Amino acid sequence: MKDDQGFVLYVGKAKDLKKRVSSYFMSKKHDLKTLTLVSQIHDIELIVTETETEALILENQLIKNYKPKYNILLKDDKTYPYIKLTKEPFPRVIVTRKKHNDGATYFGPYPSIGSSRSLQRMLLDMFPIRDCKQNISLDKQEKKCLLLDIGKCIGPCVYKDIKPDYDALIDELKLLLTGRDKALIKRLKEQMQQYSEAMEYEKAAEVRDKIEKCVQLTERQRVDFNQQTNTQVWAVHESDDRVYVLIQEVLNGKLLHQYGFFEDKEKLNSVVDLVEQSFLQFSDVQEQPPHEIICQEEFKPLFESWSPEYKRKTTITSPQKGEKKAILETAIKNAKLSLTRLIKDDLEKTKKGDVVGDMQRILKLMKRPESIVGFDISHLQGTNIVASAVYFKNAKPYKKGYRKFNIRSVSEQSNDPESMREVVYRRLRLCEKDNEPYPDLILIDGGRAQLNFALSALSEKGLLGSIDIISLAKRDEEIYTPYFREPIRLPKHSHVLHLLQHVRDESHRFAVTFQRSKR
Repeated sequence: MKDDQGFVLYVGKAKDLKKRVSSYFMSKKHDLKTLTLVSQIHDIELIVTETETEALILENQLIKNYKPKYNILLKDDKTYPYIKLTKEPFPRVIVTRKKHNDGATYFGPYPSIGSSRSLQRMLLDMFPIRDCKQNISLDKQEKKCLLLDIGKCIGPCVYKDIKPDYDALIDELKLLLTGRDKALIKRLKEQMQQYSEAMEYEKAAEVRDKIEKCVQLTERQRVDFNQQTNTQVWAVHESDDRVYVLIQEVLNGKLLHQYGFFEDKEKLNSVVDLVEQSFLQFSDVQEQPPHEIICQEEFKPLFESWSPEYKRKTTITSPQKGEKKAILETAIKNAKLSLTRLIKDDLEKTKKGDVVGDMQRILKLMKRPESIVGFDISHLQGTNIVASAVYFKNAKPYKKGYRKFNIRSVSEQSNDPESMREVVYRRLRLCEKDNEPYPDLILIDGGRAQLNFALSALSEKGLLGSIDIISLAKRDEEIYTPYFREPIRLPKHSHVLHLLQHVRDESHRFAVTFQRSKR
């Protein structure tokens, strides 16, 4: 959250962004600090992460970097714990919140893993390596401790010939911490099942907790990287009429900054124009070039050719797999989200005009489409065929009117037109059953065939000529109506088309979500 000068006031995270942000502005029971914060908010900037773990780490990094006035948590010098393997003949496992340049191997950080001590105990339970602080050499016998007697350590203090076995345990631990030891988790699951079948539920619960910790330890995250170089991630995403360029700065291995540039396509000769302008503007304010630029394959030659200084000092990478590929994909997702937000902002602005009236006029509808129901069909190679019906009221989603259906008339192989006929008929029947008004407009996802079958459902209900109905074909965004032989094509920047696309995309999202959950 930023003020009108662009200064960061507050950094937060949310699984449900709408609910979290709305809570600041809707509730009247805030304390003075929150009321003061809300009064100063001018802009809200978003960064999307792949997992909650990434969000926790990123929140920590941003708070430490910007020191926002209204953040209390994570403002001190503490950070999330790392797992440290010491550089000794017989390495030890240490959980630490400080990362030093001491030759040791560090893994993490690990947010939400519980206390550092419990994490350390769990690792030592799974891997019987030493937990003592004494210096243990490769050839001299040291004092024996109780852990060897109770089987918690294989005893490098006494048995010097176990060095290969000890190294094997360390390698196995490293595999776990780098997410490459699926066999260990599989073995723990089998052990938990055995305890459960023997009705030893407490032991089964202990193993379950170990599995959960292992999963958290091996979960990939893409906001704190195992490198100390400065990296820029460039991601480009385009819609039909706009281009968005997003830049993420990874400083000393941490994602700390995100910037965005956008422009209408009609003002550009090509996408390259905006990428070049963004690059020149961004590089002007950089004190020194980054060590590496990660970008999409099609833009790699551009970065290599634009600046001789960058070419000498910066490695240009277009990763095809691995961690860097995942980093780039996350940046592209953020660019797509940012562009979607811009389009929705434009739509909201046009809604202040009369988009509903414009839709009636342009499409020659019988009445103003104050209520729109959008339909879509979803299946996986003809199986689990389902349908969705979403409801828009006054150009906005009305979630109480959403419905989902299991298709009954079609099975084993897909038949989208027949499925569409069934779902339109059943949704209209629900209007009668629930005593709710019929929609002003029905929007079908598909072409002429889907529209004709939907019209047959209206005919069966005796509503032909009483309700407007159109279809929107995704391929060329063509609009089919019963009254025109040829499809209608609206300009790509048309706010009427944007609203129809919003309804169509929402019906598709709702159908696919239901289909996946059913599968």
